[in-house]
Amino acid sequence: MTDNKHNQKSTKPENQDLNRFKKGKNQLWIVILLIAVAVMVTVLVAATRNTATISADRGTVPVKRQDMIVTVTEGGSIRAHKSIQYQCQVERRRDVSEVSILEIVPAGTYVTKEDVENGMLLIQLDSSALKEALTQENMELAGDRESATAAEESYRIQELQNESDIADGKLNVRFALLDLQKYLGNEIANKLVEDVNSTQNLTSQISPIIQEGISDPNILAGSAAGEEMKRLQDNIVLAEGNLKTAQDTLAGTIKLHDANYVSDLELQTDELTVQNRQFSLESAKVSLQLFKDYDFPKSAEECLSDYIEAGRRLERTFAECRSRMAQAQAKLSNAQERFRSQTERVNELNEQIENCSMKAKAPGLVIYGTGDSGDMFRAMRGRGGGMSSGIIAEGEVVTEGQVIISMPDTAEMVAEISVHETEVDKVRPGQPATIVMDAFPDKVLQGEVTEVAPLPDQQRGWMNPDLKVYKTLVKINGNYDFLRSRMSCKVQVLVRSLEDVLVVPIQVVSNRAGRKVCYVLTSSGPEERTVQTGIFNDTFVQIIDGLGEGEEILLNPPQIYSDLAGPTIESFQGRKPSEQSEPSQNQKGSRTGDSERRGSRGMSSPGTTGMQEGGGPQTGMGRQFELTDEIIDKILTGMKQTNPEKAAELEQLRKDDPEKFKTELRSTMDSMMRNMRRGRNKQGSNPDQGSFGGMPGQEGGNRMKQELNDSEGK
Repeated sequence: MTDNKHNQKSTKPENQDLNRFKKGKNQLWIVILLIAVAVMVTVLVAATRNTATISADRGTVPVKRQDMIVTVTEGGSIRAHKSIQYQCQVERRRDVSEVSILEIVPAGTYVTKEDVENGMLLIQLDSSALKEALTQENMELAGDRESATAAEESYRIQELQNESDIADGKLNVRFALLDLQKYLGNEIANKLVEDVNSTQNLTSQISPIIQEGISDPNILAGSAAGEEMKRLQDNIVLAEGNLKTAQDTLAGTIKLHDANYVSDLELQTDELTVQNRQFSLESAKVSLQLFKDYDFPKSAEECLSDYIEAGRRLERTFAECRSRMAQAQAKLSNAQERFRSQTERVNELNEQIENCSMKAKAPGLVIYGTGDSGDMFRAMRGRGGGMSSGIIAEGEVVTEGQVIISMPDTAEMVAEISVHETEVDKVRPGQPATIVMDAFPDKVLQGEVTEVAPLPDQQRGWMNPDLKVYKTLVKINGNYDFLRSRMSCKVQVLVRSLEDVLVVPIQVVSNRAGRKVCYVLTSSGPEERTVQTGIFNDTFVQIIDGLGEGEEILLNPPQIYSDLAGPTIESFQGRKPSEQSEPSQNQKGSRTGDSERRGSRGMSSPGTTGMQEGGGPQTGMGRQFELTDEIIDKILTGMKQTNPEKAAELEQLRKDDPEKFKTELRSTMDSMMRNMRRGRNKQGSNPDQGSFGGMPGQEGGNRMKQELNDSEGK
């Protein structure tokens, strides 16, 4: 009783999931429903058991030879290949947050060549806030100009001051050297200044030279010191002469005194004169000795010291000049940079004010906006952020880069379509195409593919991350007056065309263990035949090898196989026409594997349940189909909507332990299948609820293919 209640509760969400599949909103339920189909067919087979032969009501189709074309058909719109766009070029600023439209010409206005020559104004944006900001910036510019001029003058004054200080320092050095040479003579002075920069003790350096000069007076000849020494020596000679004269006079006076010719007073006077001359000689000798011992070394060392100090002052002057110049240069650079930056801001504001007035550049029809995805994206973003409503009208706010007016060049029109990622490899520039306008279905225009985008459309991806489409331009040959921009159209691109080739309906080809097979009806019964396929379209597939013209091919396999890879709609999807003759291994695992699973009618033999090693989810009985990365991604995407916690757990397990992840995924899918079977057993096999049971042959294949195509389209 408890189990029945639990089954009843679990059946309700499963039926809701089946309804989601019927609406085509989630590809995960496509895979699950295919598994359910497999279960139902397996049950039928288990009941009959006799599947060795095919009944007559299943039907056959002959292998026939006919022409075959492969096309890609997409909807799109007409636009001019080239157009002049008038965009808002007013940048967002701190002081100007938004700008609005003051005046704009009405949409549909045709601008003539004369209007262009007269400078017709198309758009006038509100520039009052910009002009107010310009006034403030001009005031700051005047102050910065004055500061820059003052800094420049200060720099020039400092240059002159440095030149004067350096010249004065050099003169002091020169004068100090002259004083040294004057006092000691050139010979001794030059010896002293040879290595003056390495002098540590002036006294020890100058003493040997002083002693040499004292011992040899000729060395000091011509110098101030030599002249002083010579004067002192002359004083000694003079004192000696005066003393001898006084002594001779005293001797004569004594003789005269003894003869009573002179008085005693005269004798005493001559005696005093001799003593005085004796004192003068001694004083002259002492003066010479003092000069040699003290005055001469002192004066020589002072002169040398003055010269050294003058050189050091000159070095300090150089350093101070460099420092003052660096400071003056920094002030000048800062002032000039502020002035330059402020000048740029003023020029930018003037340019922004000029950009507020947009004049006609060329004749054409005025269309508001461009209508392309980039402009739509900005408009939608503006609505969300409160910046702009995206509407082009007087009084409306516009943002930087927004297209306000577009003038298309109607001389060359193109159709812009979005090609799905599964078809984009087939489309190449240069391929012919036909264009049919929705407004003129009776007119078929011819064109040619000119451009295929290398990357998916980002705006479409932003609105639907799972949708990957590539913008493709198709040039329309000729000029047609009825063509208008943004008209809806349908474009059919001719990818490839073959003449007189063998073809069979696409649903009769099955995938068995990586082989493409068909089942040929022979006199002895059904025969499995391996075939090599070529290109395909929505209805037929080319047979390169394995079948002959006129052979009868079974619409349904003669027995139930376990893998869900059945009719190979998938086997031919996602490949270039040049590669369709033999699908690669990678293609089998991506778009190939997906489409083969869509069209499958092959089921496992009854008697086994659950999952098997190395495979994917079971049909509930028998062998598994392969779990490719694409199928895993689709299963997890659908599971995020129904059971996000389980989906997150499986995604983390997929990163940490891939093998354990596959096992857990198989277990989860098997559990979902059991719940689905319980719900289906209570409701019965009702085709209106998405089952394909009871639909053999061509009708069942078309129904399955139609359901899958509708699901993909939605």
